Amino acid sequence: MAKRRNNPLCKVGDAVSVDIETGEETPIEGGGMMMLPSAPGTCQWCATKHEPEHPHNQQSLPYQMRFHAINGRWPTWTDAMKHCSEEMKAQWRKGLVEQMRKHGLPIPEDLQ
Repeated sequence: MAKRRNNPLCKVGDAVSVDIETGEETPIEGGGMMMLPSAPGTCQWCATKHEPEHPHNQQSLPYQMRFHAINGRWPTWTDAMKHCSEEMKAQWRKGLVEQMRKHGLPIPEDLQ
């Protein structure tokens, strides 16, 4: 990630050129996706105002893009809660499942 102090943009992805015959990827210098940093007073990962002991907002685009750039996959709610205490994780899992059921949404495997 780019340092905020020197560059207000945060790098969240790289651009590559793919050789169609070999599948070889070549990075494109200066290419990729950049995002503005989160607003002051919000979490620098998810751009949402929450207490440090609470999960990141798994639904926020900044969190999804930053997580994907680092891990090569999209985040789950379990990923967003990784830094939380076991008690906080249990509380959030219960609340998320209740809301998903209430609205007829499928329950992701990681919350079951």
